Amino acid sequence: MQLGHVAVALTIASFAPELSGGQIEALSLESILVAIFAHEFPNFDGFLIMSGLAPKKFHCTWSHSLIVGFLAGLITWFINPAWGYIFWLSIFLHYLADMPSSVGIPIFLPFSKKRYTFNLWADTGYFGWVSFKGTYQQSWTWILEGGAFLVLYVRLYVIGFWPFS
Repeated sequence: MQLGHVAVALTIASFAPELSGGQIEALSLESILVAIFAHEFPNFDGFLIMSGLAPKKFHCTWSHSLIVGFLAGLITWFINPAWGYIFWLSIFLHYLADMPSSVGIPIFLPFSKKRYTFNLWADTGYFGWVSFKGTYQQSWTWILEGGAFLVLYVRLYVIGFWPFS
């Protein structure tokens, strides 16, 4: 999933009032930044790989485990509890959004190295044009990401947000 991650993060940002106990507005700059940062957080391992600090096989390992998601959310929660709830939902939905990839994710690291996958599309890498192009040559990508954008549009309609205001 590539662009679909943006749709999922924006949908989460639209639920900011419910997730933050009314402290953060739906689709405010704050909610969008927290949701997108948290939702993309697991993919930051790509920066370690591109800088040569980690091998390619490091992608989708520790950063895609429940323990890292929980700890990152906990740290965020201590900084700002309202952000923490958005962070947790965003990061865990990222894991779910990555499950259709053939590479799978080791969600129970360090307790198990088993990778879980729905195996709906072939993994095309973690970054760059080749990865992007390869992703969108597969029909399941269009179906699932189309669904993510549909959910976002329905949510925008329900809350009366532009273009439905």
